[in-house]
Amino acid sequence: MKGGIDMSHILTHTMLGFCWWDIPALIILAGVIIWFVVKRHEQVKEEKELEDQLSEIYADKSVTEDA
Repeated sequence: MKGGIDMSHILTHTMLGFCWWDIPALIILAGVIIWFVVKRHEQVKEEKELEDQLSEIYADKSVTEDA
């Protein structure tokens, strides 16, 4: 085919419509998503712990002020 890319070239350089660079990119994307989910979970857990500590501090302050 003149002036364009023939089908054999496309089939040789792609597999199921994916370039070979897509596989490492998908692996990196999966890693980033997993990292984000883990960090988000840790942040929510830490936030809950800090809120509990703050509640305890305010509860202790109100008890000592009332006494």
